[in-house]
Amino acid sequence: MTGKHIEPNASTEHTPVSEFEPSVETQRAELADTVAALAAKADVPTRVQNSANAQIQKAKAIAQENPQILAASAGSLLGAIIVLIVLRRRRSHRRILL
Repeated sequence: MTGKHIEPNASTEHTPVSEFEPSVETQRAELADTVAALAAKADVPTRVQNSANAQIQKAKAIAQENPQILAASAGSLLGAIIVLIVLRRRRSHRRILL
């Protein structure tokens, strides 16, 4: 047979753990860390929420550091809304006349 077997006269005492092999407690701690990392990676909703919160904080910090950017963005948005309203009114008046 090719499997390991114990000879009848062989000692069945445990062999001492060598100093190169990690202890059971160390292996358990490493396994727990690995499982926790995999669980965190698999928790997509929490990761998305954390990413969104980080982006919000980043945007707030940029807005506080550069209020001109915030004012320019608000002005651009307002201008785009005004253009949209004017174009829609022109289209609706053309349909009435035709």
